[in-house]
Amino acid sequence: MSPYRATDEQLDREIAALEQIARVRLRRASAELNSIDKDLRELRKERARRAARAEEMVSTETPTSAEAPASEG
Repeated sequence: MSPYRATDEQLDREIAALEQIARVRLRRASAELNSIDKDLRELRKERARRAARAEEMVSTETPTSAEAPASEG
């Protein structure tokens, strides 16, 4: 950045404005990250629910298929 040619008051105002912009951008980025994190948690919960349902289905089917050969013989 080239040297800033302005009065001290203008320099102070420019600094204050850039600090405000930085705070707004940080707040927005933080909110966006929180939203993404929430979505990620929900997707992981859904994956866990599906895995649990699949495990239930496998465990309920296994005894039936294991008994079938014994009853046929």
